Amino acid sequence: MQHWAWLTPVLVALTFSAGLSAATDDAAPGAHRPTRATFTAGPEVTRYGEGLKITFTLLTPPKTTAPKATAPKVTAPKATAPQGGAVPPQVTGLRAFHRAGQTFITWKDVAPLIAAEKPTWGEIRRALAGAPDAVTYRIYVHGEPITAGNIRKAERLADVGPLSAYNVGGRNTEYLIGRAMIQPDEMGELARDYNGYMYTWGMDSPRMDRYPVRRFVIEEGGEPVPAGSGLYVHHPTKAGKRYYAVVSCKAGVENTRDVSKANALADPVTETVGPGEPVHQGPGLWGPYFDYPGRRQVYVQWCAPPLAPRPNMAFNWSVLVPPDLEKGRKAPVELYLHTGNFSYAKPRKKYMRGSIQIAPHDYPFSGWYGFHDACGTPKPWSDGVVRNHTQRRIVAFLDWAAATFPIDPDRVVVCGSDGAAMLAMMYRDRFAYALVSGFGGRSKTHHGRVLDPDQAERFASAWGPRSPDIKDEHGRADWGWAMLDRLALERPDASMPLIVCEGASWGGVRQYGKGYGPFYTNMQEARQPLIAGFGWDTKLITPDYYTGGWQPRQHLDAAALDLAQTTPILAFANSSASAEKLQHGNVNYKHVWNNLEETPERLRVTLAGAGTVDVTPRRLQRFTVRPGEHLAWRTEPQPDRRDKQPPKPQSGTVTADGRGLFTVKGLEIPAGGTVLTVTRSK
Repeated sequence: MQHWAWLTPVLVALTFSAGLSAATDDAAPGAHRPTRATFTAGPEVTRYGEGLKITFTLLTPPKTTAPKATAPKVTAPKATAPQGGAVPPQVTGLRAFHRAGQTFITWKDVAPLIAAEKPTWGEIRRALAGAPDAVTYRIYVHGEPITAGNIRKAERLADVGPLSAYNVGGRNTEYLIGRAMIQPDEMGELARDYNGYMYTWGMDSPRMDRYPVRRFVIEEGGEPVPAGSGLYVHHPTKAGKRYYAVVSCKAGVENTRDVSKANALADPVTETVGPGEPVHQGPGLWGPYFDYPGRRQVYVQWCAPPLAPRPNMAFNWSVLVPPDLEKGRKAPVELYLHTGNFSYAKPRKKYMRGSIQIAPHDYPFSGWYGFHDACGTPKPWSDGVVRNHTQRRIVAFLDWAAATFPIDPDRVVVCGSDGAAMLAMMYRDRFAYALVSGFGGRSKTHHGRVLDPDQAERFASAWGPRSPDIKDEHGRADWGWAMLDRLALERPDASMPLIVCEGASWGGVRQYGKGYGPFYTNMQEARQPLIAGFGWDTKLITPDYYTGGWQPRQHLDAAALDLAQTTPILAFANSSASAEKLQHGNVNYKHVWNNLEETPERLRVTLAGAGTVDVTPRRLQRFTVRPGEHLAWRTEPQPDRRDKQPPKPQSGTVTADGRGLFTVKGLEIPAGGTVLTVTRSK
């Protein structure tokens, strides 16, 4: 069971205190027993992982004196089981195969805790809680066939708990809501607490006990592994041929005595190095009364460092491919990052009919970033850094999806909230644009989920407490990797994708009629592309559902844009049309562009949306500018019947900065729009 497997090293350490040592006089041959001693209790330490909270006590070993220099008494080991526990029955049915950098190891569990074909999460949870001394499994790997005689020379690869073949991380709130739509527990249940009650049905809520847990599928097109199986997925770090063995452990007794072909491979596994490939698990959720065209499919991606903090971690995904996709046509992608207690299972929105929708699951919770090296271990937070495992595994999945589905890799749109903006800002060359449907959190003072005091403990469970001493791989401290206002100022020379937002700025004051804030301010200061609306007459600017073209604003008569990762875009700042008002609060929301053309010698673009604004071209492909180069610009105002007098053209020169960026400041856009032309100064 993946949930158990990640924490198995911690649980084993807590259960068996001093660990497994050499066999004592009264241990059976091949059975290892822990040494025993009396320890003094110290302070309590709490660690979190995969939704579990573990509190344990640090123990101080007793003072000892040196033994007398007398010869030890040696007796032959007895052939009986050790006192306090018998040698557990041995594992059988061991099987291993390798695919794409991953070795899948399965076996038959000893005395399985669950016999039902389709157990619920509640049944699994109660079975685990009621069997603290259940049989666990130890996996060994070696360069030659493993026997009882050489198992001590083999590498101890992993410890795995019971029920490891069940996809417990696949449970989801969307299933519970769908069932409640069909057969609620009480009338009006989904409307309870102003529709808020169902949002409490998280991964560890009592309601989740009803969720039917599937067993993993590990072979493409195959069936789930049989009930009563154990499973471990290994990512070898070097290529070669290796032998595996699995032995049973119970109450501190490890059965290394019974080693045979039943639990040790007779033939080696030929292995390669790689990230692995997600495995299709079967159809996902639909409906129950409405859904987007196509049938959602579920995939599991097994990960190890650097894509996960621990080996053998399984992550769930859903993929929805439109049913009428033309043969040979590449489709855009909507990468949907869920919010709150929702999941991968059934995204709440799809913006383009013809897109392929891909949805990951941020479980265990990582804040859509990653985990500290000490997360889920007894190590102190000062030991290690925070790494962006989650972002890396998302990118790895996209790479696999691009080779598996008819995907246009230049037209990937990331959708969501804080996590979507963070991913777009860090992986700037992977996305055409980002759709941010509001920043999360319920703080009474500021917008932004990571700024919500009620969420601090959850973020700390993955990253450690917010502190200048806890940093990520890039040296960011104080949770700086999630502070969007700071990220906006990083790497000003690297163009971000266009970030389109609905609602007030991240980090802004949560006050009626207010929308400005540090994220919106810093994005403009860095001359990065941003458009945001937070007034009554503004909404998220989304692509056309049928054509997929991004619609700047229909009321401005602007044509839809075919935005790709390589499409030049404009960054606006200091717009006279931006406003912090209830009716039409916005940042750069009124300005649009189309008909952008570039050659090695000239850039030409049509702008609309009346006002004065600074314009910085970004992601230019052909009109590349050298640092310090002098450029000439001019405008051609377009006549409009609303003009009281004909607008005057503008012209001027501008010098590129040290990064090759240039900004045309104070550009006047009349009611009918204007055409901006930039050329190299002679």
